[in-house]
Amino acid sequence: MKKFFSILAMACAIMIAGCKTPPSEDTIRKTAESVGRAAGYAVELSKTKTEVKDAILNILDTAAKVVPDTDQTFIAAWKPLIDEEVAKLITDGKIKESDGTLVKSVLYVACDGIDILFTRYPKAREYKNLVSAATEGFVAGFKSVVHLAAGVKLEYDEEAYRTLSKKFKNR
Repeated sequence: MKKFFSILAMACAIMIAGCKTPPSEDTIRKTAESVGRAAGYAVELSKTKTEVKDAILNILDTAAKVVPDTDQTFIAAWKPLIDEEVAKLITDGKIKESDGTLVKSVLYVACDGIDILFTRYPKAREYKNLVSAATEGFVAGFKSVVHLAAGVKLEYDEEAYRTLSKKFKNR
């Protein structure tokens, strides 16, 4: 736990001081994974139906293939795709409309989670390899907690959790 807080303190110091150079792919991936876990916890899926969880994960995998432009947020890049995929699932009878609303809310919060990472490391958005590393790390972190039993928690970014929990509750 001490290691986590020292990493968090370093990240905060970097945010305050500002980044002149972009972080490494490894730094981005690890930070994104922690934020991904935070987003997964924030959307509270432990008691959600399996078909809804599966829809969320399948759409997230599809969206993760889309890399936003350097001046574009993930919500702007992924929202149309999310909306389209959810509509298909509803039309095909794979999920109910009410479940579709939940799927969208969860995935919009996921987009906000990845965007949080790029507010911390704005220069990273200029490099496709760093955007890809962030996406991979976030998706891995998010997926790692979706199927965990209630009460089980892996290390996660607590600041991102607080921010994303509020966003999810306000959707």
